[in-house]
Amino acid sequence: MAERLAALLKADLEPLIEIGARLGFWGYLRAGRDAILKRPSTLKPLTHTPADYDLILLGTPIWAFTLCPAVRTFLEQHAPSIRRAALFCTHGGGGPARAPAEAEAILAAPLAVPVLALQDRLVDRGAADLEISRFADAVLALPS
Repeated sequence: MAERLAALLKADLEPLIEIGARLGFWGYLRAGRDAILKRPSTLKPLTHTPADYDLILLGTPIWAFTLCPAVRTFLEQHAPSIRRAALFCTHGGGGPARAPAEAEAILAAPLAVPVLALQDRLVDRGAADLEISRFADAVLALPS
């Protein structure tokens, strides 16, 4: 989703890479626990500076009905320098639940456009292209 949006918007792409692995069954359980408890993660240094952008598009998988730890950590570290933000997410079927409100609370500002929330299986099958294009159009329509 992030790569498709970056291409449509001619935007820079910045992966948030955690230091430490979340592999296997126990990694899966720790990931859910960390999301529920809102535990920060340690991120590798960024290539881009968020303050250099008028709009930050954040993509997150929904873990335990909330933001994944890497995105929460990014927001907490950079919220003061983020002018505007939009959120897109993937989920297993439960929807974005609390993630949009949590992002807005960390940013202390509303998101610039409504959240794009898509089921993993639709994205994986390429069945979400229309929704992704509509989200990109809404972002492009934002005033400068």
